[in-house]
Amino acid sequence: MPSLDEINAWIERAGEQLFQFAIDRGDMNAILRTLPVTEPERRAILEYEIQLLRIVSVGWAIAFFLAEDDLKNPLGENYWEHVRNFSATLSVSASLTVGTDIDYFDLLRQRLNGYIHELDAAGQIQEPAMAIGPAFAEHCGGRDDALAILAGSKMFSHTISAVRQYLNESIGQR
Repeated sequence: MPSLDEINAWIERAGEQLFQFAIDRGDMNAILRTLPVTEPERRAILEYEIQLLRIVSVGWAIAFFLAEDDLKNPLGENYWEHVRNFSATLSVSASLTVGTDIDYFDLLRQRLNGYIHELDAAGQIQEPAMAIGPAFAEHCGGRDDALAILAGSKMFSHTISAVRQYLNESIGQR
């Protein structure tokens, strides 16, 4: 049985690693490169929204896969604290650039609530990405946009699969 110090150290390490995974752009860029999008504005919207989706998907996956585990709340809180700090820095930079207040963390919260609503509305579907894809596409400009649906579905599926694998491996090693 791990000690409290070992558990806390694991939570700190796991929260940081999951946060770094959430903001890593490698997988996002790989998905975006496969899309035949040439318009710079459309690509920028997809890039922006896929980053938001990735961050909220990691947070959702922590809560989902650890639903019955005592680590759910402390790891979730640690992860979201990293996101909050990142968001604060990003908000200040963006606000200075644009000249208006931007609250990136609030935007993430809105996206998370919206995606959770979509999952709840879908009921007991076999593949949650089927609900996330159209919701993602709606944020990108059109709920029926097949390319955006595909990008959002792929990002969500990849992210939750990676978080599940990380948690399974990491919890077994702590």
